[in-house]
Amino acid sequence: MSGLPLQPTGQPWPPNLRRWLFVLTLVIAVLALGWVAPGRPQPARLVLGGPDHELAYAREAQRLIDRAQQRIWIMMYVVRPDDGPVGALLDALVAARARGVDVRIGLDLGADRDGVADLKHVATVDWLRQRGIPVVLDEATTTSHGKVLVVDSRYVLAGSHNWTRSALVANRELSWLIDDRTSAQTIEDWLRRIPGW
Repeated sequence: MSGLPLQPTGQPWPPNLRRWLFVLTLVIAVLALGWVAPGRPQPARLVLGGPDHELAYAREAQRLIDRAQQRIWIMMYVVRPDDGPVGALLDALVAARARGVDVRIGLDLGADRDGVADLKHVATVDWLRQRGIPVVLDEATTTSHGKVLVVDSRYVLAGSHNWTRSALVANRELSWLIDDRTSAQTIEDWLRRIPGW
């Protein structure tokens, strides 16, 4: 009686083929886990200012603004428009608004000890509002000293940098850039509580 010859092990697949199938299965499993597992958050990145770090913050802020797809919310203690780095950031905000991004800025109204409003942002507010950027001035009785940029409910750039030429070019400033949805959403909830936001 003649029949089909069996493999020496009595199994239908040769050992080399079984090894290759095992390796292929492992590779597919690792790739599948990479696609479905949540991405590991990037560590916070330090953004320094001052000597040897001129415009580092301005470059990071510009990159975030240019890549924003849905939302850019900002609180800034001082914004002084210029024809340099601050002007470039403000122009980037206008361009983001034009492409449909929700852009909002909260600024410190401020007041002196007698309760007289500080006029530091009058020109800035006029410039932004003329270009369709919503601006919220806080209460005169509360100082909004935060310096934070939140993009797409995900990226947060926060620290000591105001939007002034001196802060972006000359001062020794320190800010952090983080990719963290929980922190971003906490800050957005905090901003929503500013009257008029």
